[in-house]
This record gives sequence, C-alpha cells and structure tokens, in this order.
Amino acid sequence: MRRNQVMKSQGLALRSAGEGPLLLLLHGLGSSSLDWQAQIERFSEHYRVVALDLRGHGQSMQEGPFDVPTLAGDVTRWLDEQPEPAWVVGLSLGAMVALELALQLPHKVRGLVLVNGFSECLLETPKDQERHAMRLKWLRWFGMRPLAWWLARELFPGPELAQVRSTFRQRFVRSNKKKTYRALLDGLPGWSARARLGQIVQPVAIISTIQDYLPLAKRVEQFAALPNASIHTPPGHHAWPAEDPAGFNHLLERILRTH
Repeated sequence: MRRNQVMKSQGLALRSAGEGPLLLLLHGLGSSSLDWQAQIERFSEHYRVVALDLRGHGQSMQEGPFDVPTLAGDVTRWLDEQPEPAWVVGLSLGAMVALELALQLPHKVRGLVLVNGFSECLLETPKDQERHAMRLKWLRWFGMRPLAWWLARELFPGPELAQVRSTFRQRFVRSNKKKTYRALLDGLPGWSARARLGQIVQPVAIISTIQDYLPLAKRVEQFAALPNASIHTPPGHHAWPAEDPAGFNHLLERILRTH
C-alpha cells in the first residue's frame, strides 16, 4: 500500500501522495477522502493525487453554510494556491462541486471527470422528491446507524458487495454528525449549474453507470450544453469507484491518457 500524507489546509482535511500533474478527487455526500484510497494508490505513481474532505465531511471544518457554492468555494481557495491546474474527479455531490470549480476558477481546471453527477438539484420529479424525502425520513426517525444501513443496501446491492457495505457503514457513522448531515441535505435543493455549462470549455468526461438511479437519457439532457464532453456508460451502481475500483481506475486512466 502506498503511503499518503494527511494534513489540513484552509480548514479542509486532505490526503495526498505522489508527484506529477495534479489529480484532485472529490467524494460524494456523507463520504470522505478515505473512499479514494484505491485511486490514490493507483494514480500516485504518475500524479500528485489529492483527495479532500469537503466541508461538513470527515475531518474538515463542520461549520455551515453547506450549500454547493460554499463547498466549492472552500476547494477553490485551496486550488488557487496550487502551482498548477488540476484534473478534477467528482462523484455525485463531488461532481456538483467540480462543476462550480470549473466555473469559479477555470484557469486552474484542466478537465473534469464527473461520476454519476448532476448539473442541477431541483427535485422536480416525484421520484427525485421521494428519494430525498426517504433519506430525511430515515435520518429523522431512525438516526445515523440505520440510515447508514439503508444507504449501504441501496448503493452496494448484492452478496458480493457485503464487505463494501460493511466498510461504508462504519465510515459513514464515524464521519457524519446527524445535524451536519441534515444541513448538507437541506443545502442541495435549488442548486443548478445547467444554464452556465456553456462556459466550461475544458474536456469533461461524464461517467453514467448503467445501474445508477438517474437514467442515462436524463443525464445526457442535464449535460447537453457542455461544448466539449464525452460520455461513458460502464456497468455499476451510483458509488461505482468504491464498488469496482479496478474497473473505475481503468476507465479513468484511459480518460486521462486520451486528453
């Protein structure tokens, strides 16, 4: 296992390893930089890999507000101090933050890899509203441990992913406080970058896994305004980098190599 350095900067906890071009990894809601360990080990041979804990997650600052522009602003301040631009990889919430990074600090973003991401969170459809309400219900009625159990079952179904589910549940309970997690959930609805996507001229690789809960057609519609985008549709569920690290790493390596 390749050793990585853990430190704090600008109120954000981060793990870093390797030397070379900067590769920045942004996790999803309720997760942390720990979820990127397989990518840190693989890509630190040729990149300076940095995985951050977003505000309200892991060991980073726990004070609000927790809306997407604020989370992105934290990362923007850190990235602006770096000597070179970065390829930014974001999963779900991390993809939303990555879009804001490219809009707020375009000269420091070489390209984006958006894994099961969104260009907006408007909760317009009954299915979207139901999914958001279900997460709030589990949180309010049962608390963090049962919520972790339910989320793990949704994200990593099947007997072959039992160990991944167990790891997720342990990390979720350790990394999240109920009040902060609720504030993060409340900070998502209403955010949209869709009308601004035409400003992002860097290459954007959109990864939309076949078993993700957002249908491919809807994701293509959300990102149609990007002028320089490609789309990849591997098998897998929403948290694919943790579900199939080898498969994700292979695709990410190909994306980075061809840009």
